[in-house]
Amino acid sequence: MFREDETNEFKKTTGEINEAMISISSILNKHGHGKIFFGLKNDGSPNKFTIVDSTLRDVSRKIFESIRPQIYPEVKTEFVDNVEIIVVNFKGKDKPYSAFGKYYIRVADEDREMSPSELRKMMIAQEYEENWENKSSGETINDVNQSTLNNFYKNATNCGRLPEMGTDANILMQKLGLLNGEYLTNAGKMLFSKNHPITLKMAVFATEHKNTFLDISRVEGNIFELINEATSYIIKNIRWSSRISDDGIHRIETPEIPIDAIREAVINSFAHARYDSSVQHEIDIYSNRISIMNPGSFANDFRPEDFATRDLHSFLRNELISKTLYLCKDVETFGSGLRKIYTLCRDSDVKVSYINSENDFTIEFSRTDRNIMSEDGMINGMINGTISDLEGEILEILRKDEDITVPEMAEICKKSSRTISRAIAALKSKKLIERVGSNKAGSWKVK
Repeated sequence: MFREDETNEFKKTTGEINEAMISISSILNKHGHGKIFFGLKNDGSPNKFTIVDSTLRDVSRKIFESIRPQIYPEVKTEFVDNVEIIVVNFKGKDKPYSAFGKYYIRVADEDREMSPSELRKMMIAQEYEENWENKSSGETINDVNQSTLNNFYKNATNCGRLPEMGTDANILMQKLGLLNGEYLTNAGKMLFSKNHPITLKMAVFATEHKNTFLDISRVEGNIFELINEATSYIIKNIRWSSRISDDGIHRIETPEIPIDAIREAVINSFAHARYDSSVQHEIDIYSNRISIMNPGSFANDFRPEDFATRDLHSFLRNELISKTLYLCKDVETFGSGLRKIYTLCRDSDVKVSYINSENDFTIEFSRTDRNIMSEDGMINGMINGTISDLEGEILEILRKDEDITVPEMAEICKKSSRTISRAIAALKSKKLIERVGSNKAGSWKVK
Protein backbone atom coordinates (compact mmCIF):
# COMPACT_ATOMS: atom_id res chain seq x y z
CA MET A 1 0.00 0.00 0.00
CA PHE A 2 1.20 3.51 -0.73
CA ARG A 3 1.93 6.14 1.90
CA GLU A 4 0.57 9.54 2.78
CA ASP A 5 1.98 12.34 0.68
CA GLU A 6 0.99 15.75 -0.66
CA THR A 7 -2.16 14.47 -2.40
CA ASN A 8 -3.20 11.50 -0.22
CA GLU A 9 -4.35 11.58 3.40
CA PHE A 10 -5.19 8.57 5.64
CA LYS A 11 -7.74 8.62 8.48
CA LYS A 12 -8.45 5.62 10.71
CA THR A 13 -12.20 6.32 10.96
CA THR A 14 -14.76 8.99 10.17
CA GLY A 15 -14.27 10.13 13.75
CA GLU A 16 -11.43 12.21 12.25
CA ILE A 17 -13.69 13.83 9.67
CA ASN A 18 -12.98 17.43 10.80
CA GLU A 19 -9.26 16.88 10.33
CA ALA A 20 -10.06 15.37 6.91
CA MET A 21 -11.84 18.57 5.88
CA ILE A 22 -8.71 20.57 6.67
CA SER A 23 -6.67 18.13 4.57
CA ILE A 24 -9.06 18.51 1.64
CA SER A 25 -8.72 22.31 1.65
CA SER A 26 -4.93 22.19 2.00
CA ILE A 27 -4.51 19.64 -0.82
CA LEU A 28 -6.83 21.59 -3.12
CA ASN A 29 -4.87 24.79 -2.46
CA LYS A 30 -1.58 23.05 -3.29
CA HIS A 31 -2.44 20.63 -6.08
CA GLY A 32 -6.10 21.02 -7.07
CA HIS A 33 -6.87 17.32 -6.57
CA GLY A 34 -6.37 14.52 -4.07
CA LYS A 35 -7.84 11.63 -2.07
CA ILE A 36 -8.90 11.04 1.53
CA PHE A 37 -8.99 7.44 2.80
CA PHE A 38 -11.12 6.63 5.85
CA GLY A 39 -10.04 3.26 7.23
CA LEU A 40 -6.27 3.40 6.80
CA LYS A 41 -3.59 3.79 9.44
CA ASN A 42 -0.59 6.09 8.93
CA ASP A 43 1.44 3.20 7.51
CA GLY A 44 -1.25 2.43 4.92
CA SER A 45 -2.54 -0.75 6.54
CA PRO A 46 -6.35 -1.13 6.88
CA ASN A 47 -8.18 -0.22 10.09
CA LYS A 48 -11.60 -1.85 10.28
CA PHE A 49 -14.45 0.40 11.42
CA THR A 50 -18.22 0.34 11.05
CA ILE A 51 -19.60 1.64 7.74
CA VAL A 52 -23.41 1.79 7.47
CA ASP A 53 -25.75 3.05 4.73
CA SER A 54 -25.70 6.63 6.01
CA THR A 55 -21.90 6.88 6.44
CA LEU A 56 -21.20 7.92 2.86
CA ARG A 57 -24.01 10.50 3.00
CA ASP A 58 -22.59 11.90 6.23
CA VAL A 59 -19.16 12.32 4.65
CA SER A 60 -20.66 14.03 1.57
CA ARG A 61 -22.77 16.35 3.75
CA LYS A 62 -19.76 17.29 5.88
CA ILE A 63 -17.78 18.25 2.77
CA PHE A 64 -20.74 20.25 1.46
CA GLU A 65 -21.03 22.17 4.74
CA SER A 66 -17.33 22.69 5.48
CA ILE A 67 -15.47 23.39 2.21
CA ARG A 68 -15.74 26.73 0.42
CA PRO A 69 -16.04 27.18 -2.50
CA GLN A 70 -18.17 24.06 -2.76
CA ILE A 71 -16.77 20.97 -4.44
CA TYR A 72 -18.50 17.83 -5.69
CA PRO A 73 -16.35 14.85 -4.69
CA GLU A 74 -16.73 11.17 -5.49
CA VAL A 75 -17.38 9.21 -2.27
CA LYS A 76 -17.25 5.43 -2.51
CA THR A 77 -16.08 2.30 -0.73
CA GLU A 78 -13.22 0.01 -1.66
CA PHE A 79 -11.62 -3.06 -0.12
CA VAL A 80 -8.02 -3.24 1.09
CA ASP A 81 -6.94 -6.68 2.31
CA ASN A 82 -10.63 -7.63 2.55
CA VAL A 83 -11.33 -4.62 4.79
CA GLU A 84 -13.89 -2.07 3.59
CA ILE A 85 -12.70 1.56 3.55
CA ILE A 86 -14.09 4.87 2.28
CA VAL A 87 -12.30 6.74 -0.51
CA VAL A 88 -13.06 10.41 -1.21
CA ASN A 89 -11.77 11.53 -4.61
CA PHE A 90 -11.91 15.32 -4.99
CA LYS A 91 -10.70 18.09 -7.29
CA GLY A 92 -11.27 21.80 -7.86
CA LYS A 93 -9.89 24.81 -9.71
CA ASP A 94 -11.46 27.64 -7.68
CA LYS A 95 -8.76 28.07 -5.05
CA PRO A 96 -8.20 29.32 -2.45
CA TYR A 97 -10.36 26.78 -0.57
CA SER A 98 -11.23 27.06 3.09
CA ALA A 99 -12.29 24.55 5.76
CA PHE A 100 -14.43 25.93 8.59
CA GLY A 101 -13.56 29.46 7.42
CA LYS A 102 -9.76 29.01 7.56
CA TYR A 103 -7.25 28.44 4.74
CA TYR A 104 -4.59 25.73 4.71
CA ILE A 105 -1.73 24.57 2.49
CA ARG A 106 -0.25 21.08 2.12
CA VAL A 107 3.41 20.64 3.06
CA ALA A 108 4.59 17.03 2.56
CA ASP A 109 1.93 15.02 4.43
CA GLU A 110 0.93 17.81 6.85
CA ASP A 111 -1.61 20.63 6.73
CA ARG A 112 -0.42 24.11 7.68
CA GLU A 113 -2.61 27.19 8.10
CA MET A 114 -1.75 29.86 5.55
CA SER A 115 -0.46 33.26 6.59
CA PRO A 116 -2.32 36.38 5.37
CA SER A 117 0.49 37.16 2.90
CA GLU A 118 0.42 33.61 1.49
CA LEU A 119 -3.34 33.79 1.10
CA ARG A 120 -3.14 37.17 -0.62
CA LYS A 121 -0.47 35.91 -3.01
CA MET A 122 -2.57 32.86 -3.89
CA MET A 123 -5.68 34.94 -4.52
CA ILE A 124 -3.78 37.32 -6.81
CA ALA A 125 -2.23 34.41 -8.69
CA GLN A 126 -5.59 32.69 -9.09
CA GLU A 127 -7.22 35.86 -10.38
CA TYR A 128 -4.39 36.24 -12.90
CA GLU A 129 -4.68 32.60 -14.00
CA GLU A 130 -8.45 32.80 -14.46
CA ASN A 131 -8.71 36.13 -16.19
CA TRP A 132 -5.58 37.32 -17.94
CA GLU A 133 -4.62 34.92 -20.74
CA ASN A 134 -8.13 34.41 -22.12
CA LYS A 135 -9.31 38.00 -21.96
CA SER A 136 -9.64 39.93 -25.21
CA SER A 137 -6.71 42.26 -25.77
CA GLY A 138 -8.32 44.85 -28.02
CA GLU A 139 -6.08 43.83 -30.93
CA THR A 140 -7.49 41.95 -33.92
CA ILE A 141 -6.21 39.39 -36.38
CA ASN A 142 -4.86 42.30 -38.43
CA ASP A 143 -2.35 42.97 -35.63
CA VAL A 144 -0.67 39.56 -35.99
CA ASN A 145 2.96 39.62 -37.13
CA GLN A 146 2.67 37.25 -40.08
CA SER A 147 6.42 36.64 -40.20
CA THR A 148 6.43 35.50 -36.56
CA LEU A 149 3.43 33.27 -37.23
CA ASN A 150 5.06 31.74 -40.32
CA ASN A 151 8.25 30.93 -38.38
CA PHE A 152 6.21 29.38 -35.57
CA TYR A 153 4.21 27.27 -38.02
CA LYS A 154 7.35 26.04 -39.80
CA ASN A 155 9.02 24.97 -36.55
CA ALA A 156 5.85 23.41 -35.08
CA THR A 157 5.06 21.33 -38.18
CA ASN A 158 8.68 20.32 -38.75
CA CYS A 159 8.93 18.85 -35.25
CA GLY A 160 5.59 17.08 -35.66
CA ARG A 161 3.74 18.80 -32.82
CA LEU A 162 1.30 20.68 -35.05
CA PRO A 163 -0.56 19.21 -38.03
CA GLU A 164 -0.22 21.00 -41.35
CA MET A 165 -3.10 23.42 -41.83
CA GLY A 166 -1.53 26.41 -43.56
CA THR A 167 -0.59 29.81 -42.21
CA ASP A 168 -3.92 31.60 -42.49
CA ALA A 169 -3.78 33.76 -39.36
CA ASN A 170 -7.47 33.39 -38.52
CA ILE A 171 -7.50 29.60 -38.76
CA LEU A 172 -4.18 29.12 -36.99
CA MET A 173 -4.91 31.50 -34.11
CA GLN A 174 -8.29 29.84 -33.54
CA LYS A 175 -6.59 26.44 -33.50
CA LEU A 176 -4.17 27.71 -30.86
CA GLY A 177 -7.01 29.10 -28.73
CA LEU A 178 -5.71 32.66 -29.06
CA LEU A 179 -8.83 34.32 -30.50
CA ASN A 180 -11.99 35.60 -28.81
CA GLY A 181 -14.24 36.23 -31.77
CA GLU A 182 -12.44 38.85 -33.82
CA TYR A 183 -10.02 39.84 -31.05
CA LEU A 184 -6.68 38.36 -30.02
CA THR A 185 -6.54 37.12 -26.46
CA ASN A 186 -3.92 38.65 -24.19
CA ALA A 187 -1.81 35.51 -24.69
CA GLY A 188 -2.15 35.82 -28.47
CA LYS A 189 -1.09 39.45 -28.34
CA MET A 190 2.05 38.73 -26.32
CA LEU A 191 3.03 35.84 -28.59
CA PHE A 192 2.28 37.20 -32.07
CA SER A 193 1.47 40.92 -32.06
CA LYS A 194 3.31 43.21 -34.48
CA ASN A 195 2.75 46.17 -32.13
CA HIS A 196 5.72 45.50 -29.81
CA PRO A 197 3.80 44.54 -26.63
CA ILE A 198 6.81 43.67 -24.43
CA THR A 199 9.94 45.61 -23.48
CA LEU A 200 13.37 44.03 -23.04
CA LYS A 201 16.27 45.94 -21.48
CA MET A 202 19.81 44.58 -21.92
CA ALA A 203 23.15 45.84 -20.65
CA VAL A 204 26.81 44.89 -20.20
CA PHE A 205 28.62 46.22 -17.12
CA ALA A 206 32.36 46.61 -16.52
CA THR A 207 32.24 45.17 -13.00
CA GLU A 208 29.93 43.14 -10.77
CA HIS A 209 27.89 46.29 -10.07
CA LYS A 210 25.81 48.63 -12.21
CA ASN A 211 28.25 51.52 -11.84
CA THR A 212 29.77 51.53 -15.33
CA PHE A 213 28.07 50.07 -18.38
CA LEU A 214 29.84 49.08 -21.58
CA ASP A 215 26.72 48.62 -23.63
CA ILE A 216 23.00 49.19 -23.17
CA SER A 217 20.09 48.31 -25.39
CA ARG A 218 16.31 48.53 -25.19
CA VAL A 219 14.10 46.63 -27.63
CA GLU A 220 10.40 45.95 -27.97
CA GLY A 221 8.60 43.05 -29.60
CA ASN A 222 6.49 39.95 -29.06
CA ILE A 223 7.63 36.90 -27.10
CA PHE A 224 9.15 35.06 -30.06
CA GLU A 225 11.07 38.14 -31.23
CA LEU A 226 12.45 38.94 -27.78
CA ILE A 227 13.51 35.35 -27.05
CA ASN A 228 15.76 35.59 -30.12
CA GLU A 229 16.96 39.11 -29.21
CA ALA A 230 17.86 38.14 -25.64
CA THR A 231 19.62 34.92 -26.60
CA SER A 232 21.63 36.60 -29.36
CA TYR A 233 22.67 39.46 -27.07
CA ILE A 234 24.02 37.11 -24.41
CA ILE A 235 25.84 34.92 -26.93
CA LYS A 236 27.44 38.01 -28.47
CA ASN A 237 28.70 39.26 -25.10
CA ILE A 238 30.00 36.13 -23.40
CA ARG A 239 33.53 34.79 -23.72
CA TRP A 240 34.49 31.85 -25.91
CA SER A 241 37.56 29.63 -25.63
CA SER A 242 39.00 27.82 -28.63
CA ARG A 243 41.24 24.83 -29.24
CA ILE A 244 42.41 22.85 -32.23
CA SER A 245 40.58 19.56 -32.72
CA ASP A 246 42.35 16.22 -32.65
CA ASP A 247 42.71 16.26 -36.43
CA GLY A 248 44.92 19.34 -36.07
CA ILE A 249 42.87 21.27 -38.63
CA HIS A 250 39.56 22.41 -37.23
CA ARG A 251 39.07 24.87 -34.40
CA ILE A 252 36.56 24.05 -31.66
CA GLU A 253 34.99 26.99 -29.83
CA THR A 254 33.37 26.57 -26.42
CA PRO A 255 31.24 29.21 -24.65
CA GLU A 256 31.84 29.96 -20.97
CA ILE A 257 28.17 29.14 -20.32
CA PRO A 258 26.32 26.41 -22.28
CA ILE A 259 24.23 28.02 -25.02
CA ASP A 260 21.36 25.56 -24.53
CA ALA A 261 21.19 26.53 -20.84
CA ILE A 262 21.09 30.22 -21.76
CA ARG A 263 18.29 29.74 -24.27
CA GLU A 264 16.34 27.55 -21.85
CA ALA A 265 16.57 30.23 -19.15
CA VAL A 266 15.47 32.95 -21.58
CA ILE A 267 12.48 30.90 -22.78
CA ASN A 268 11.46 30.14 -19.18
CA SER A 269 11.70 33.84 -18.41
CA PHE A 270 9.18 34.77 -21.10
CA ALA A 271 6.96 31.71 -20.58
CA HIS A 272 6.42 32.24 -16.85
CA ALA A 273 6.40 36.04 -16.52
CA ARG A 274 3.41 38.12 -15.46
CA TYR A 275 2.04 40.35 -18.18
CA ASP A 276 -0.94 41.98 -16.50
CA SER A 277 0.80 45.33 -15.94
CA SER A 278 3.36 47.53 -17.64
CA VAL A 279 6.57 45.56 -17.07
CA GLN A 280 9.86 44.77 -18.73
CA HIS A 281 12.26 41.85 -18.93
CA GLU A 282 15.92 42.45 -18.23
CA ILE A 283 19.27 40.91 -19.20
CA ASP A 284 22.29 42.11 -17.19
CA ILE A 285 25.79 40.90 -18.06
CA TYR A 286 28.22 41.60 -15.22
CA SER A 287 31.92 40.78 -14.95
CA ASN A 288 31.14 37.82 -12.65
CA ARG A 289 27.66 36.67 -13.68
CA ILE A 290 24.80 36.87 -16.17
CA SER A 291 21.34 37.73 -14.82
CA ILE A 292 18.05 37.00 -16.59
CA MET A 293 15.11 38.69 -14.87
CA ASN A 294 11.40 38.35 -15.57
CA PRO A 295 8.48 40.16 -13.93
CA GLY A 296 6.58 37.97 -11.51
CA SER A 297 7.83 35.74 -8.70
CA PHE A 298 8.70 32.06 -9.19
CA ALA A 299 5.40 30.42 -10.05
CA ASN A 300 5.81 27.23 -8.01
CA ASP A 301 5.78 26.22 -4.36
CA PHE A 302 9.00 24.24 -4.73
CA ARG A 303 12.43 25.80 -5.05
CA PRO A 304 13.95 26.01 -8.55
CA GLU A 305 16.73 23.55 -7.66
CA ASP A 306 14.12 20.97 -6.60
CA PHE A 307 13.13 20.61 -10.26
CA ALA A 308 16.71 19.61 -11.07
CA THR A 309 16.64 16.50 -8.88
CA ARG A 310 12.97 15.50 -8.63
CA ASP A 311 10.11 14.78 -11.02
CA LEU A 312 7.73 17.51 -9.94
CA HIS A 313 4.53 18.94 -11.34
CA SER A 314 5.19 22.37 -12.83
CA PHE A 315 2.56 25.06 -12.27
CA LEU A 316 2.02 26.96 -15.52
CA ARG A 317 1.35 30.62 -14.85
CA ASN A 318 0.67 31.18 -18.57
CA GLU A 319 -0.75 27.90 -19.82
CA LEU A 320 -1.58 29.05 -23.36
CA ILE A 321 1.78 30.76 -23.84
CA SER A 322 3.64 27.70 -22.54
CA LYS A 323 1.64 25.31 -24.73
CA THR A 324 2.30 27.44 -27.82
CA LEU A 325 6.04 27.47 -27.08
CA TYR A 326 5.85 23.71 -26.59
CA LEU A 327 4.28 23.20 -30.03
CA CYS A 328 7.26 24.76 -31.81
CA LYS A 329 9.67 22.90 -29.49
CA ASP A 330 10.93 26.03 -27.73
CA VAL A 331 9.68 24.18 -24.66
CA GLU A 332 10.76 20.52 -24.78
CA THR A 333 8.73 19.06 -21.91
CA PHE A 334 6.78 20.88 -19.22
CA GLY A 335 8.76 21.07 -15.99
CA SER A 336 12.04 19.92 -17.59
CA GLY A 337 13.62 23.33 -18.30
CA LEU A 338 15.24 23.87 -14.91
CA ARG A 339 16.60 20.33 -14.83
CA LYS A 340 18.20 20.90 -18.23
CA ILE A 341 19.73 24.19 -17.07
CA TYR A 342 21.21 22.73 -13.87
CA THR A 343 22.51 19.61 -15.63
CA LEU A 344 24.22 21.49 -18.45
CA CYS A 345 25.79 24.01 -16.07
CA ARG A 346 26.95 21.35 -13.62
CA ASP A 347 28.73 19.55 -16.46
CA SER A 348 30.41 22.84 -17.48
CA ASP A 349 31.30 23.86 -13.90
CA VAL A 350 28.99 26.88 -14.05
CA LYS A 351 27.16 27.81 -10.86
CA VAL A 352 23.43 28.55 -11.15
CA SER A 353 21.70 30.72 -8.55
CA TYR A 354 18.46 32.67 -8.33
CA ILE A 355 16.76 35.60 -6.61
CA ASN A 356 13.03 35.28 -5.96
CA SER A 357 11.04 38.30 -4.82
CA GLU A 358 7.37 39.20 -4.75
CA ASN A 359 7.60 41.16 -8.01
CA ASP A 360 10.24 39.38 -10.10
CA PHE A 361 12.39 36.28 -10.50
CA THR A 362 16.05 36.28 -11.56
CA ILE A 363 18.21 33.33 -12.57
CA GLU A 364 21.96 33.89 -12.65
CA PHE A 365 24.89 32.08 -14.28
CA SER A 366 28.36 32.50 -12.77
CA ARG A 367 31.36 33.46 -14.91
CA THR A 368 35.05 34.01 -14.14
CA ASP A 369 35.54 37.60 -13.04
CA ARG A 370 38.67 38.94 -14.69
CA ASN A 371 38.59 41.99 -12.43
CA ILE A 372 39.22 40.02 -9.24
CA MET A 373 42.56 38.85 -7.88
CA SER A 374 42.76 35.12 -7.27
CA GLU A 375 44.06 33.54 -4.05
CA ASP A 376 47.62 33.26 -5.38
CA GLY A 377 47.79 37.01 -5.99
CA MET A 378 47.11 36.65 -9.71
CA ILE A 379 44.33 37.97 -11.88
CA ASN A 380 43.18 34.88 -13.77
CA GLY A 381 46.50 33.30 -12.78
CA MET A 382 48.51 35.86 -14.76
CA ILE A 383 49.34 39.05 -12.90
CA ASN A 384 49.70 40.71 -9.51
CA GLY A 385 47.37 43.53 -8.49
CA THR A 386 43.82 44.60 -9.30
CA ILE A 387 42.23 46.62 -12.08
CA SER A 388 40.04 49.70 -11.96
CA ASP A 389 36.55 50.13 -13.38
CA LEU A 390 38.01 52.08 -16.31
CA GLU A 391 40.56 49.35 -17.02
CA GLY A 392 37.81 46.74 -16.91
CA GLU A 393 35.73 48.83 -19.28
CA ILE A 394 38.65 49.11 -21.72
CA LEU A 395 39.23 45.36 -21.57
CA GLU A 396 35.64 44.69 -22.61
CA ILE A 397 35.89 47.26 -25.42
CA LEU A 398 39.07 45.67 -26.76
CA ARG A 399 37.53 42.19 -26.66
CA LYS A 400 34.80 43.42 -29.00
CA ASP A 401 36.96 45.54 -31.30
CA GLU A 402 40.67 44.77 -31.55
CA ASP A 403 41.23 47.59 -34.09
CA ILE A 404 39.69 50.43 -32.06
CA THR A 405 41.77 53.58 -31.55
CA VAL A 406 42.54 55.52 -28.37
CA PRO A 407 40.40 58.53 -29.43
CA GLU A 408 37.46 56.19 -30.15
CA MET A 409 37.85 54.58 -26.72
CA ALA A 410 38.00 58.01 -25.12
CA GLU A 411 34.70 58.93 -26.74
CA ILE A 412 33.01 55.71 -25.58
CA CYS A 413 34.33 56.02 -22.01
CA LYS A 414 33.73 59.79 -21.81
CA LYS A 415 37.39 60.29 -20.80
CA SER A 416 40.34 62.18 -22.27
CA SER A 417 42.76 60.40 -24.61
CA ARG A 418 45.51 60.95 -22.04
CA THR A 419 43.47 59.13 -19.35
CA ILE A 420 42.79 56.25 -21.74
CA SER A 421 46.49 56.03 -22.63
CA ARG A 422 47.42 55.80 -18.93
CA ALA A 423 44.88 53.01 -18.42
CA ILE A 424 46.20 51.13 -21.45
CA ALA A 425 49.75 51.45 -20.12
CA ALA A 426 48.58 49.99 -16.81
CA LEU A 427 46.90 47.05 -18.56
CA LYS A 428 50.07 46.41 -20.55
CA SER A 429 52.17 46.43 -17.39
CA LYS A 430 49.80 43.88 -15.87
CA LYS A 431 50.19 41.77 -19.03
CA LEU A 432 46.45 41.78 -19.71
CA ILE A 433 46.82 43.27 -23.20
CA GLU A 434 49.49 43.70 -25.81
CA ARG A 435 49.84 45.62 -29.05
CA VAL A 436 50.38 43.40 -32.09
CA GLY A 437 52.08 45.21 -34.96
CA SER A 438 52.79 48.91 -35.27
CA ASN A 439 50.95 51.66 -33.39
CA LYS A 440 49.43 52.81 -36.66
CA ALA A 441 48.54 49.56 -38.43
CA GLY A 442 48.52 47.03 -35.57
CA SER A 443 45.73 45.66 -33.37
CA TRP A 444 45.08 44.86 -29.71
CA LYS A 445 45.24 41.41 -28.20
CA VAL A 446 43.49 40.70 -24.90
CA LYS A 447 45.14 37.85 -23.02
